[in-house]
This record gives sequence, C-alpha cells and structure tokens, in this order.
Amino acid sequence: ARPRQVAMALAKDLTPMSLPAIGEAFGGRDHTTVLHACRTIADLRRNDPQLNHDLHVLTQVLRG
Repeated sequence: ARPRQVAMALAKDLTPMSLPAIGEAFGGRDHTTVLHACRTIADLRRNDPQLNHDLHVLTQVLRG
C-alpha cells in the first residue's frame, strides 16, 4: 500500500489531475483514498528525514 500512496501523492504534486481523476487512474479508487494517501505521505515525510530526502530527489528527477 505504501508505494501506491507515494505514487498517488506524487501524482497530486506533479500533475494537474484532480483527486477523483487520480483515484480513477489507480484502479477506480475514491478521491478520499487519494486524499488519505497524500496526508499519510506528508506526515511520514515530516517524521522521516530519509524518506523526505528520497521523495525530494525522486520529485526532482520526475520534473526533469
């Protein structure tokens, strides 16, 4: 579940897609599932410096 949550959070941060559109792209999940994923990853980033660093690097790579 964690990799999917990361992917949903990245999709929200890096695309103009709405929460319902992201949920649909991830197998028809509800927009509240996407919102929960984004909040969960944000909380984890605040409390885990290594995860925060890794996601920062990944975001930079994806942005080009």
